[in-house]
Amino acid sequence: MREYDDIEREYSDDEVAFDPEAVERERQAQEEERMRRRIRREIIRVNQGERDEEIEAERERMAEEEREKQEAEEKEKRNQRSIVKNLATGNFLTSEGAQQYYPYLIAIAAMCFFSIFLTFMSLNADRECRILEERASVLRERSVLMEEERYGISSKHEVKRMLEERGIELIDLRNNSRLIEKK
Repeated sequence: MREYDDIEREYSDDEVAFDPEAVERERQAQEEERMRRRIRREIIRVNQGERDEEIEAERERMAEEEREKQEAEEKEKRNQRSIVKNLATGNFLTSEGAQQYYPYLIAIAAMCFFSIFLTFMSLNADRECRILEERASVLRERSVLMEEERYGISSKHEVKRMLEERGIELIDLRNNSRLIEKK
């Protein structure tokens, strides 16, 4: 509580009491103090007659804890990577055997996807071709109907009928007898 009173006296009510550098220095000082205490405890243990084996076991335990902590961090990093990258590389697999065959499985999956894609593209092209053929057949039918209509209008019999309706007589020039009679 005494430390708090000293800090309180250093700052007035108008000043801001937060300093990030001071907080960082304080944290480092606390960490150094913890390390000093730890070293002192080990020295005291050695001086009190603790065996070297126990100290070594403690060190191994601490090293094991550190390894577990690192493994947990690595696992967390693996989980944080993108799903697509993990799927492409196979990093999410834990078994070496599975990782060995993973590229082959990815290649097979890619080929299957490509095959399905080509199948649907060919089906789509066939459908479009069928639609175009139907349109072409409709156009051919219309063309035939229009040609028949045009022929019907332009046939000799039809032309002769239309001229007679208007009072015009059609003269056949191949018949020379008419030309001879007028002379």
